[in-house]
Amino acid sequence: MTLKISLPACLVLSFMPFVAHAADGPPPPSVSQPSGINLGGTSFYDGFAGPPGLTHQTYLKFSTASSIRTNGGKDNSAFEDPKINVVTMINQLSYYSPESIGGGAHLGWSLLVPVVSLDGDFGDNGATLKDNGAGLGDVTVGPQVQFDPIINAHGRPVFVQRVAFDTIVPTGKYDKHKDLNPGSNHFSLNPYWAATWMPAPRWEMSWRLNYLYNFKNDDPASSWQQFFDGQSVRNTQSGQSAWANFTASYEVFPKVSVGINGYYFRQISDDQVNGSRLSDSREKVLGIGPGLFWKISEPQAFWLNTYKETGVENRSRADYMVQVRYVHTF
Repeated sequence: MTLKISLPACLVLSFMPFVAHAADGPPPPSVSQPSGINLGGTSFYDGFAGPPGLTHQTYLKFSTASSIRTNGGKDNSAFEDPKINVVTMINQLSYYSPESIGGGAHLGWSLLVPVVSLDGDFGDNGATLKDNGAGLGDVTVGPQVQFDPIINAHGRPVFVQRVAFDTIVPTGKYDKHKDLNPGSNHFSLNPYWAATWMPAPRWEMSWRLNYLYNFKNDDPASSWQQFFDGQSVRNTQSGQSAWANFTASYEVFPKVSVGINGYYFRQISDDQVNGSRLSDSREKVLGIGPGLFWKISEPQAFWLNTYKETGVENRSRADYMVQVRYVHTF
């Protein structure tokens, strides 16, 4: 099983849909979604990318979980008092050209490099999971197309969008004998569409619609020897997923907006183990909370986002997550 770090890190653990007893050791390795997925990492004014050129962003996020949920959304009884803390720092470089390729579209690219610190603590009488400490996470890279804002008759931007075709590359620290790893050990494709709509002065609504396809992990991680249908676990493949980041905010002071930020994640196909379908393995989660956006200056901006999760199935439930994000355009 691997710890899945969102972009930036979001604490999520997925589990096979059965319960192991403490006397039998930890549960079998899950087929988990990859490190690097963006659950709430981007929020207010997501459709904008700033002026053309090179942009640097820094994300810092803390997540903590004390509940691991089954397919029915209940606490997994194999664990006694689990506590898993994750701190992630991500540096992102992105660029889009000032030259349009037509229709107000501009070609660009993005590169995200995470560093992840994991700390797992479990009760004396339940199953335990071994963490792999701190290290490099999986790099996300890909091309994107940024569109110019649509301006109304009063000169106010009302809609802006971007499409991207990201690939998550298994560069992260990974130990097949550890349960919680910064890296996922498999490639993933993660295209998305981000947009911002400003229906009235001082109001904005943003969303990012994501799709995820995962390739096989030929060396699944676990601190415990695992079997599936009477055979050793040779490979795993996470199911396809779709999710949305969403926001709504109001500018309470010039250049300062407050509002609601959230995400809804749903797995749309079953996981696989040794090429066979794993029933009742699909994940689901809703995260929501208050947030703030501050446009410091034309080339600088700051975000503060908080989330609490509910409706969790086949993964851990984050008690709370706090993220700060800073962007500077050169």
